[in-house]
Amino acid sequence: MSPRDEPGGAALRQQPAATADIVIVGGGSAGCILAARLSEDPACRVLLLEAGPPDRDIWISLPAGYAKLYGSGKYDWRYETEAEPNLADRRIHWPRGRVLGGSGSVNGLVFLRGSPHDFDRWAQAGATGWAYRDVEPVFRRIEHWDGAPDPARGADGAIHVREPRKLAPAAAAFVEACIAAGLPRNADWNNGQPIDGAGPVQLNVNGGTRSSSAKEYLRPAMKRANLRVETGVLATRIVLEAGRAVAVEALQDGQPVTFRAAREIVCSAGAIETPKLLMLSGIGDGAALQGLGIPVVHHSPQVGRNLQDHLIAKFIYRSKPCGTLNEILQSPLRKAKMGLDYLLSRAGPLAIGAGEANAFARVTPGAEEAEVQFLFVNFSTFDYMKGLQDFPGFMFNYGVCRPESRGEVFLKSPDVRDKPGIRANYLDHPNDVRVMLGAARLGRRIAQQSPLAALIEEELRPGPDATTDDALLSNIRATAGTVFHPCGTAAMGSVLDPQLRLRGIDGLRVADASAFPLIPSPNIQPAVMLVAERAAAFIKAGA
Repeated sequence: MSPRDEPGGAALRQQPAATADIVIVGGGSAGCILAARLSEDPACRVLLLEAGPPDRDIWISLPAGYAKLYGSGKYDWRYETEAEPNLADRRIHWPRGRVLGGSGSVNGLVFLRGSPHDFDRWAQAGATGWAYRDVEPVFRRIEHWDGAPDPARGADGAIHVREPRKLAPAAAAFVEACIAAGLPRNADWNNGQPIDGAGPVQLNVNGGTRSSSAKEYLRPAMKRANLRVETGVLATRIVLEAGRAVAVEALQDGQPVTFRAAREIVCSAGAIETPKLLMLSGIGDGAALQGLGIPVVHHSPQVGRNLQDHLIAKFIYRSKPCGTLNEILQSPLRKAKMGLDYLLSRAGPLAIGAGEANAFARVTPGAEEAEVQFLFVNFSTFDYMKGLQDFPGFMFNYGVCRPESRGEVFLKSPDVRDKPGIRANYLDHPNDVRVMLGAARLGRRIAQQSPLAALIEEELRPGPDATTDDALLSNIRATAGTVFHPCGTAAMGSVLDPQLRLRGIDGLRVADASAFPLIPSPNIQPAVMLVAERAAAFIKAGA
């Protein structure tokens, strides 16, 4: 394939806007899957619109490149929240991918389906037909499990999933410390059992490279004559005629263009841009839209509301020398060896994403299932933008699996170029505070267990003086941030029906994290892929 044939290449950009059967707005994790699946029917003309550039950067392919991408902001929408009253009035940076593949092209590659109960709760919240027994076959269809064969795991899917080939010494010590603290050992996070215990993380990595929906689904599909992909296209409005979505107005190279849809439009722009686009199109809370001078075409007051995210705080440690990435980056010889290991065997730190080991635990006596998640990271930093610390160190994140606090995305102006407002309302619900403190206490107990304790020289955050709940909570309020899982802003059960159709509007669906009624317990990327696969199946079936 020549560069001119790739998404955003000159040949594609020179084509005039035209009618397609299905127009997909947003080429992220969900949009890439939708475009690939729907274009399997040669009679269906599919158009995929992405605001960002193609995903050709080498740092996107490299699993460890997520940290560099985060720091550069090159493929980032650069959102931030409003001042968060329960986080010391700080504005929290919310990175979201602005590139083909979306956040799935820049994230840390942790691949966890979630608890079966998560999806049973979706069904109970109004997403009829989304219980775990309904979605489990779809998860298997998505994945190509590169571990030991297991009927509960997918073997022929597009997304390759595997554990790290070898845990770093500190990551292995973290797992053993969790066991010593009373957690069970977990052999497989994605086999349909409730997530619980400690073990190596699972990553969407294929041959030492990122296994994203852009790479594994979309790129093979791009050779199809009925699929057209346009990058650098910012959707500005969905056009409705007689109660039906018929076109997408957009800016491309600064010029207005219109893309008409003969059958339907699918919004897959993510939990921030999807509700923003709906509201700019006159679909949302009528009073709020009128206050901005936007004509109301459909009153749907829950658009932008029900926002959920995982808040994380960190334990950060100065450690004894134990092979942390901090040490490797301080040594030219060890950096060279790391690069050579990757080139020769696609192994080592460069082949690993955000973390190496997970733990899920209960902190409430009698809790039905795990309430908190820990993710071990084999490096340490106070600020990703400033790089790693110049001494041996590691850290682990902790947070509430199913927060009860709710926020919203809202328009600040009718101008598409203005970022929307984001109120996460972290720690707004008292139960989130209680469970977060339970996670902090458990995290410290894990760090005191052998063999992890033997590697720790000093606790840098929250620090040895944080011995009371008040001190721990003060540290959380001063330092905690997003773990990049916003969702729920156009949810099934309120905004959408269970087939992901927008209630009250014909020819319009939403297929991305906006559609989640409730946030899944762990990282959300597999659930986004699930929504896309099911949306494609609904559209093919005429549902």
